[in-house]
Amino acid sequence: MNEKIIKFFKYISRGTGHLFINFSITLLFFAFFANLGIQQKDTLKQDLENFVLEKSNITQEQINQIKIICQANPNQEGCEVIEADPYEEIDQMFNLVKNYLIGKIFIIILLFILGFLLIFLGTSNLITTLFKISLSLTIQSFFAAFYYKFLPNIVKALLNINYFSNTIKEFSQDIVNEVLDVISNWLATPLTKTFKLALIIGVIFLVTTIILWIIKKKRFKRQK
Repeated sequence: MNEKIIKFFKYISRGTGHLFINFSITLLFFAFFANLGIQQKDTLKQDLENFVLEKSNITQEQINQIKIICQANPNQEGCEVIEADPYEEIDQMFNLVKNYLIGKIFIIILLFILGFLLIFLGTSNLITTLFKISLSLTIQSFFAAFYYKFLPNIVKALLNINYFSNTIKEFSQDIVNEVLDVISNWLATPLTKTFKLALIIGVIFLVTTIILWIIKKKRFKRQK
């Protein structure tokens, strides 16, 4: 009876450990992706500015002329709108996300360490623990590579679902496509680099998993 209870708790320990390991690597890829997105904020601002100018039928030269007039007469009606920073909220949002990501680094490390300890408690063998962790990281990394590679296509597919189609039907399809193009251009570099990182980590841990499996098999044969 006691042996069954011990096996049960070891199973729970291993399962919880794998959950923590998988969550930590998922957070790592997301943090890497989000940080690159923050670095690309100037690209987003420029594309949004071009989009607004195109839809408002106002050229950049006309806006510059209005700014010159407002500098000479700052009390003129409407100048407060011109002088205001239209991207202030975007900057605040990015700064908030950046601070959030810094805090997540500690959580990622903590989750990984806890996951390692729980799996080790569930196996009582270092090589087996490393093998299981390496296998989990391999699977999660390749899954992340697939996800970040096809994320734009997934988003477009979701928008074609009836629920989302009905939600955005008040906007013309051209506007929706242009907004998607702005977002795609902003996230192109983060998506590509995160995909490459996940793929490289996946390959590294795949090789590591194979090596650990060979070591584990040799040790098992020696014990026989």
